[in-house]
Amino acid sequence: MVIVSMGGREPETIVAELRPSMGALVLPSLLLVAVAVAVGYFCFRLDGWQRWTLLGAAAVVVLLGFVLPLWAWSSRRYTITTRRTVLRDGMIARGRREVLHARVIEVVLRRSAAQRIAGSGDVLLELGQGRTAALRSVRSPRLVQEALTDLVEAQRDETGAYRRITGEQPL
Repeated sequence: MVIVSMGGREPETIVAELRPSMGALVLPSLLLVAVAVAVGYFCFRLDGWQRWTLLGAAAVVVLLGFVLPLWAWSSRRYTITTRRTVLRDGMIARGRREVLHARVIEVVLRRSAAQRIAGSGDVLLELGQGRTAALRSVRSPRLVQEALTDLVEAQRDETGAYRRITGEQPL
C-alpha cells in the first residue's frame, strides 16, 4: 500500500489496482491454437514456396489476431485511491487520466450479456456535461462500483468538512 501525504489532510492511499478482464483474450487465444494446429497439419504436407507462404500467412494472422489484442489488453491499468481514480493506457503513446472523486456525480455499472457470463462489466464515472470516465471490463464490477461510490461520498464529506474548517470557497 502506497501512502501519499497531502498537507494537513488525510494521506492518500491506494485502494485497488485493476486491469481489464482477461475475457477479451479468449477468442484471440482460440485463434492462436487454431493457427498452430493448422500450421502443424499443413506444414509438412506442402513443399517449397507453399510452406513459406503458409508460415507467412500464419505469422500475419497471429500478429493481428493475437499479439495486438494482447498488447491492447496489457496496456490498460486502473488505480483507485482514496481521492482519485487514475486510468492509464498505451505502451508506446501513453495516456493518463486522473478523475478526482470530488468531481464525480454518479457511478454507473453497465454489463452486456457476455460480460455477465464472464463476471466482468464496465464501471462509468459520470463527470457532468456529458463527460464520463470508463473502467472497461473490470472483474467484480459490482464490488468496484460500490467501493467507488463509498469513496466518492467519503471524499465529498471530507472536502465539505475541509472547506468549513478553512473557510475555502468552492471553485
